[in-house]
Amino acid sequence: MKITVAKGSGFCFGVRRAFGILEKEIHSQPCGGKIVTLGKFVHNPQIVSDLEKRGVPCVSEDQLISLATSANEKQPLTAVLRTHGITRDLKDALNKIAAENPFFKVTDCTCPCVSKIHHIVTKESSIDPENTLIIIIGDENHPEVSAIKSYCRCRCLVFPDLKHLSSLQTDKKRIVCVAQTTQKLTECKLCQNYLLNNFTDVKIYDTICKVTEERQTEVEKLAGESDVMIIIGGRESSNTNKLFEISSRIQPNTFFVEQISEIPLDGIHPDAKLGISAGASTPDSLIEEAIKAMENIENKEDFAKLLDETEMNYLKTGSVVKGTIVSVDDREVVIDLKSNLTGFISTDEFDDDDDSLKVGDEISAVVVKKDDENGTVRLSKKKADNIASKSKVEEACKNGDVLEGKVTDIIKKDDTAKGLIISALHTRFFVPASQTGLSKKDDISTMLGKVCKFKVTETGASGKHPVASIAIVENEKKQAEIDEFWASLTEGKVFEGTVKSMTDYGVFVNIGPLDGMVHKSELSWKRFRVPSDIVSVGDKLTVYVKDLNPEKRRISLGCKTAENNPWNIFVSNYSVGDVVNVKIANIMSYGAFAEIIPGVDGLIHISQIANKRLGNPAEVLHTGDQVDAKIIDIDTEKKKVSLSVRALLEPDVNNEEAVNETQVAETETDEPVENA
Repeated sequence: MKITVAKGSGFCFGVRRAFGILEKEIHSQPCGGKIVTLGKFVHNPQIVSDLEKRGVPCVSEDQLISLATSANEKQPLTAVLRTHGITRDLKDALNKIAAENPFFKVTDCTCPCVSKIHHIVTKESSIDPENTLIIIIGDENHPEVSAIKSYCRCRCLVFPDLKHLSSLQTDKKRIVCVAQTTQKLTECKLCQNYLLNNFTDVKIYDTICKVTEERQTEVEKLAGESDVMIIIGGRESSNTNKLFEISSRIQPNTFFVEQISEIPLDGIHPDAKLGISAGASTPDSLIEEAIKAMENIENKEDFAKLLDETEMNYLKTGSVVKGTIVSVDDREVVIDLKSNLTGFISTDEFDDDDDSLKVGDEISAVVVKKDDENGTVRLSKKKADNIASKSKVEEACKNGDVLEGKVTDIIKKDDTAKGLIISALHTRFFVPASQTGLSKKDDISTMLGKVCKFKVTETGASGKHPVASIAIVENEKKQAEIDEFWASLTEGKVFEGTVKSMTDYGVFVNIGPLDGMVHKSELSWKRFRVPSDIVSVGDKLTVYVKDLNPEKRRISLGCKTAENNPWNIFVSNYSVGDVVNVKIANIMSYGAFAEIIPGVDGLIHISQIANKRLGNPAEVLHTGDQVDAKIIDIDTEKKKVSLSVRALLEPDVNNEEAVNETQVAETETDEPVENA
């Protein structure tokens, strides 16, 4: 018999991801803790039954709310949400309970493809709710569709096919169309084309899961090349039913089975070309059992015998089996296996701090030796751990998962550091020195004993350690921080930054994960030649975002604001007639410039320095002198201030006339009064 299995049969990405999350929750549950799933975790009776046996029952919405509110320290509860997703109201209610009750936890296993649809309908239905209609192509009674509907903020209609959709009449101006992820591709395309051809403003989102799309295409092709088709999966599974419909339309000799005992032997000839496909909720083990059964079938008797021996056949040496711990002593751990077989694992196989030795818990082990006569099996947990670890390492490398482990060894050669060893997943990972995240000047020995996050870059050839990188994780974390920082940046946002470096044209200031540049023209209201005249590396500066260029990742910063403009400060606090204590900053032939406040100078004209005629201001004033002066004029347009010391002096009758005579000529000099 020629057997062909459709590509992609079995667990899809979403279901496989969900089971990975669920397994982590099961293994990390505290003592007395309980896990429940909201409704059937997936549409597969074997999986649901297996979860029930492992102490993970499915509960209704009402039961979950009751259990969540009553969770306590002795009996903490974790609710695992199914891949199909749940309604927005229920999700909000569960999250609210979790926020108020520290002993209740929500773990969301909603498929990312389904979550994407939630985001789409939320966004699109919020744009113009009064004039928008959301159309969902799918099964209205399916939990995935019920959840999608709950995220719509406008009118929403569900149509299973073109026949029902063709009766649509609406006055809504905008139509947005999405589809259930497991919807039949051909039917969905017909519906989309109908909408585009009959309505003006239509927006189409292709939300059918790519895996579903590929499986439907593959089944259609395989059905045309096979004499018999077997579709394996739960009868409540939407995607499995779609596969059955597609196959039946092309190959009438198509059978839908939930378990291998349902395979109709009378309808299958030993020489037939057999095609096999399975829904997204079908475990790989069930597909493998079906293949083994069909490969060995000669007649009904052989098939029945195969079914009876299936459990013993899977216990061949080297295979991984699961069983339940029934007793533990100083020498052995006794495991209850299927088909009334008993397994034994030496306690030497367990670490001293291993917490998996609890009666009633399920455990995986490798078959080392079988004693068929006595019905016993010698097992090895370490070998199972190694196999599981190898698989996890390969998957982590393929998916780019971030792992965590402890640095246990430093690898050196001729006193030169070559790298380090991280222990995780019962595996020793080699991290080259260049991938430790340290510079060449840093001492790699300081890493010993530290717990680090890393990614697997190579699974390692036979006999060699897998290769890992700490630097990749740190770089990705840094990049994520930069991306998040950029998303939060707005013009005008203020930071307390640190000067990192300087040039003649400006300074670079660190404002978190990035540096921005303050051009010298935006650095200070004071006069200076180069930035190093007024700031130094390491100085703290209050800066604001002046301009952003996300494409080139450039940030322009500024220090000068209207609030810290010295002239604005001056005119807000001083008026003509005020007496101020000033500092002589510069002596000129026609007068002296004096600092009133930092950044604002006033001119004391030579005629306003003394009650006598002066040949040069230096006869009376010197740079650095502190004197009292009266503000006699403020030119706001030219930003000039005129000061007078003479106005505060007692009049000198003998020199008054001479001073007045020179004042007329000298005050005509329009010398600039500039801010220092």
